[in-house]
Amino acid sequence: GFNTSQGPLANPLVRQPVSYAIDREALVRDIHKNRYKPAHGFLPPGTYGYDPQFRPFPYDPQRARALLVKAGYPGGKGLPVLQLWSSVRPPDIEREHEAIKKYLADVGIQLELHYNTNWPSFNSQVYEGKFPIFRYSWVADLPEPDNFLYRLFHSQSRNNMTRYRNDRVDHLLDQARAEQIYLKRIDLYRQAEKLIMEDSPLIPLSYLNYERLFQPYVRSVEVSALGDPYIPMRKVWLAK
Repeated sequence: GFNTSQGPLANPLVRQPVSYAIDREALVRDIHKNRYKPAHGFLPPGTYGYDPQFRPFPYDPQRARALLVKAGYPGGKGLPVLQLWSSVRPPDIEREHEAIKKYLADVGIQLELHYNTNWPSFNSQVYEGKFPIFRYSWVADLPEPDNFLYRLFHSQSRNNMTRYRNDRVDHLLDQARAEQIYLKRIDLYRQAEKLIMEDSPLIPLSYLNYERLFQPYVRSVEVSALGDPYIPMRKVWLAK
């Protein structure tokens, strides 16, 4: 996520090159061993409105360099060193961050890696807009586009950690909340997602998989994509 309210990152032409510079498929394949799925949009699989063909930012370092020229930073010249902050630093995440750092250096963007593993402190600093770039994960309460798009990107949402503001997006999200016809509602969310992706306040990297193993004698388990709290435990029984 980017703090879009100040500095060079307030300009979408600086944020967009970061999206083009990162090879998501390579990150998932080489670092996470295909455990996850490369993310190209904000709505993950299983969410209403998810479009598997939606790929607005394919890996394209040449396009990233061209956008930096357009933004006034040819080859990254004049662009200050950017800081990426994370609350987690297991080995695979550190390797991912190092790979992202190399991808960005390849197009002329210098990146520093910083860690604050005190979660309450880190989370407060994210919401206070202290970090230029931050790593974050988001899990919805329901497989519903509103849980991602309105909560993260509407200018009046308290979860708008990137301080993103786009009046057209606000209007579409407000319309979607009021729309009663399902297909029209999904279309409004897709329009909003397209506009948000173009502005790039946040770069989706990967969709996390939710996997659980059960012994064969554990019966009637109904696993929910929303996680353990949504498994109806009262239905589970053990076979002899």
